[in-house]
This record gives sequence, structure tokens and C-alpha cells, in this order.
Amino acid sequence: MSELSLCSIVISSQLTPDEIESLETLLLMSSIKLQRSSSRVVGADDIVFVATVVGGIAATANLIDYSIKVAKAINKWRGELREKRIEPKGKLEHPDRISIDLSTATDEEIKEWLSQK
Repeated sequence: MSELSLCSIVISSQLTPDEIESLETLLLMSSIKLQRSSSRVVGADDIVFVATVVGGIAATANLIDYSIKVAKAINKWRGELREKRIEPKGKLEHPDRISIDLSTATDEEIKEWLSQK
């Protein structure tokens, strides 16, 4: 089965491994598969994850549901970082959209961005 790409998540390497791992865990708990991308250099040491779901009729039909799960996980992660007074440095990217900055976007803007087709 093929995989459907939801977005790329670019995270600043300035965050600690534990902070990055907490995002990975939240996404995996939401049934979102992550792959580290090594094919691209964004910043000096940025970490790039590609969020995907296993393709097929059911996944395609539920793509918006998966997108909402990603938005909730990312927003929860940003909230946890901010509680620790850490700014969530990173962005979301997709070939068909303008990227969105995780440190300045609102929770609603992230949800809307991910829900676009």
C-alpha cells in the first residue's frame, strides 16, 4: 500500500531531543506515521519529518480526520513547550501551500492550514 503525505514538519535543532521526541510520540499516538527526511537541508541542523498515513480508500476518505489529528497533536506539543517557556521553533510545509510558522501561527490557523486540500 502507498502512503499519503500530509505535510512536512520542520523542527529547529535548537530544541532538545526530548522536546522533539515528545512531538513524535504525540503524532504516533494519533496514528500518524513519521519519517525523518534526509533528502533535504533546510537550515544548518533542522530536523525534517514527513507525516504520512497508509494509503487506500479508507485513508483517502478520512484524510481530513488525520489532518485534524496532526493539528491537535502539534497544538498540544506547542502548548507543552510554552508551559516550559520554550518557543516552538519550526514550520509546516506542503508542496501545494505556503509554509506556516509554528511559533507565530494560532492553533486555529494550524488546523485550517492542515485541513486544506
